[in-house]
Amino acid sequence: MQYGDNLVMVLLIVASVFWGGYYVRKWLLKPPTLRLSVRPDSEIVVTDAVALLEESGFEVLTQKRKVSIRITVNEEDELQSRLFVDHFASREDGVYVVKVARERKPLDMTGSGVRDHLLVYHLLYPDAAGIVYVDPLLRTIHTYRFHIQGEVSIR
Repeated sequence: MQYGDNLVMVLLIVASVFWGGYYVRKWLLKPPTLRLSVRPDSEIVVTDAVALLEESGFEVLTQKRKVSIRITVNEEDELQSRLFVDHFASREDGVYVVKVARERKPLDMTGSGVRDHLLVYHLLYPDAAGIVYVDPLLRTIHTYRFHIQGEVSIR
């Protein structure tokens, strides 16, 4: 080997180390993602909403699920709340969070109404294929996918 060959070899090794280090650092700094893992219930009570979902090609996986929420206020007071997911359902393209329409709390079909009513489920289950809103009285199913633009970084 000649002097030029050694220099090229050293430069290739140094470039490979920097390139590898960049991607390893990028991977380490990437925020963790939660994988949506739903254990199917052994029995599903067939309601109008479940029947409508199954007619539309969904497989209903679960009954109603409760998500408990604990809120700390001013580092001392604590509030309790909960959020309900009516069902999880799957189709060939993934697992969906299902919300069933309620007479006492109708969905306002505007951007801000949908955001206020359903965005929390996208944020809670970001790996879900979408949110399915079922209205058994009107016999309608709407699928929502949120695409959030922009990123806020706090440093």
